[in-house]
Amino acid sequence: MRAVVATLLMSSLLAVAGSAQAQPPAPAKTGLAGDVRCMLTMAALSGNKANQPQAGLGIFYFAGRIKAQSPNFNFGSDLKPVAAKMTQQDFESEVARCGPMVVSVVQGLQAAQAAFGPPPSAPGATPPAPAPAPKK
Repeated sequence: MRAVVATLLMSSLLAVAGSAQAQPPAPAKTGLAGDVRCMLTMAALSGNKANQPQAGLGIFYFAGRIKAQSPNFNFGSDLKPVAAKMTQQDFESEVARCGPMVVSVVQGLQAAQAAFGPPPSAPGATPPAPAPAPKK
């Protein structure tokens, strides 16, 4: 299931980012301001039901980055002034900037998960019963 969600995230964000490449990019926003714009962009993408799983991951990713930089950031009030200033063109250029960031993190997490292999069985758990021998 995780692989399906990650694949959907990557394909959707890459598709949207690819289509946004045709627009001239807005000046890059970095740091807290850039992460706020990315979070708002992911929230806008989540308005389309098909984008909700992957955009939801982006929302949480950027929310974490925002809180790491500014622990007192108030999502209820501090997002509104930035959202009010963003245009459709801003959102499109932010998809091209922010989407690959989320895709990169998801790919890194997938690689880490693959490196660990299957999870060990829990202590005290009984191992699965061996398959019965075929009857002759």
